[in-house]
Formats: sequence, structure tokens, C-alpha cells
Amino acid sequence: MPSLTPLLANFKANELSLLSSFGDSRSYQKDDVVISQGNDNDHLYLVLKGKLEVLQEVDGNDQVVATLEAGDSMGEVSIFDPGPASATVRAGSEAEVWLIKRDSLDSLHSANPKVAYRLLSRITTCLSKRLRDMNDKLVDLANR
Repeated sequence: MPSLTPLLANFKANELSLLSSFGDSRSYQKDDVVISQGNDNDHLYLVLKGKLEVLQEVDGNDQVVATLEAGDSMGEVSIFDPGPASATVRAGSEAEVWLIKRDSLDSLHSANPKVAYRLLSRITTCLSKRLRDMNDKLVDLANR
């Protein structure tokens, strides 16, 4: 599993190999659904290749609210707070993702606490950055 994502930046080859053994790679064809809005989710996903579209239903129609590409991640919140997915994600092209379940992350922690800690630390850094960005957007909207 190549280090294409900020979540895996600075991980050594042996650590990436260890991570890959606890996760799973899946391939999708264009328009395949990866995640369905409302369905339970307890996975972290890393986009290895291709594009994924994040959709939310607005007035009965699916609207693309984000596009994810190789190196992007999704489902970080689900690792800490499993529950219904807030959006549908479908393949916008042929795509490959790597995913790890929350239970597998717990197993990784038992096998190698240092690697699990580094991954969780990277996840929280990414989530914190997204929260800061969202706060900035809200402040901008409030000041208009």
C-alpha cells in the first residue's frame, strides 16, 4: 500500500505493510456505491486510485458535495463514533480503496501499539484540520 495519503505520511515500509495486513483493498467500477447514506459505518477508507463522489440528498435529488481522489481519506469519524453514514459515496471512475474496520484497528493496537497510536494520531490531526477549516467557513458566512 503506497503512502499516498496524509494519514500515512512518514510511515516506514514495514509499518505500511503491517497496516495493510489489518485492512482490506477493494475495487469499484464507475457508479458502484461504496457507502450508503444512513447505513451503519465503522470503517476508515483511503482512496488508492480513481475518484469517489460524496453525495447528499437535497430535495429528493442526490447532489455531489465533494470529490475524493487518490490520497484522500473518509470515514475518520466512524473510527471513533460508529453510526449511520452522513452521505452516500459512489465511484466516479474505476477506483480502489483500502479500508480498516474499527475492530481491526483494535487488533492492530494489540499487535503493535506504536503503529496504531501513530495512525490514530494522524486521524485526529486530519479531523482537527477539517474542524478548523469548517470553523473558518462558518465565521466567513457569519460576517457576510
